[in-house]
Amino acid sequence: MNHKELTAIIMKEIHSAHGIVSVIFKDFDTGRIPFQFAPDYSMPAGDMVKIPILLAALNRIQEGDLSLDECLLVPNLWINRNSVAFERGQMSYSVDELLSWMIVADEDTAADVFIEIFGLKYINDCCRRFGLFNTHVECRPGSERIEDDPRHNITTAQDILTFFEGIYRNTILPRPLCEYAGRLFLRHRLNSGFTRYICDDIYSGRLVSDRDCVSHEAGVFYLRYVDYFLAVFNSDPDSTPQRQSDSQRLRARLSDMIYNFYLEREDAILSHSNNSNIR
Repeated sequence: MNHKELTAIIMKEIHSAHGIVSVIFKDFDTGRIPFQFAPDYSMPAGDMVKIPILLAALNRIQEGDLSLDECLLVPNLWINRNSVAFERGQMSYSVDELLSWMIVADEDTAADVFIEIFGLKYINDCCRRFGLFNTHVECRPGSERIEDDPRHNITTAQDILTFFEGIYRNTILPRPLCEYAGRLFLRHRLNSGFTRYICDDIYSGRLVSDRDCVSHEAGVFYLRYVDYFLAVFNSDPDSTPQRQSDSQRLRARLSDMIYNFYLEREDAILSHSNNSNIR
């Protein structure tokens, strides 16, 4: 499949999807963006709000006001009623544990703890400082499910690319903190989208958001010769369980196509290398 054919298929998928779709993927080796569609469109952040929260936590560590092994008390008042990891009740956890629960296991309670400790202003100031200009945090992730609450968290696929590329290139924060963040995303447990149709044992660091009207996924794929970023965001105010499943399959189809597009490119690189060695 060539680039023109891939673009045509992606556009067909986008036009047949429910709600609003935003897509961007970037080749981290060449720096090119082979495809993007409405990457700056503001969408409800869903669980992507955990990225600015993570960024704020890492910045506090950089500033020396926090450490990964520092323990924080999580009182019952802050524990989300749907939590699994925190269902034992009030306990103390290290910052490392809380960040792991937040990113790896998608725990809202861990995100809420950091919001309570840092405050919304500090988190939003970090967004501005590190280039996430269209990301804004107004409330705890779980509170977005409260009817008639006018507050909401927003972000864009482009902002999430800014973050992931920053940790990939070790430019957004000192290298040890970027590498730490990268390892968190490599451990993410949800596989409802990007890896759904990929049977290969792939190496990818991602974050998934499947809640209410939001179906987002973003992350980095590490192939043998190529590393690339992909974000597929879908916001559907009229979402139903069936349409949510459709959105997950949309993410899976786009990811599978792009993955195979890069596999073909890798095969070409390998073939060229072998021919050169023969000569």
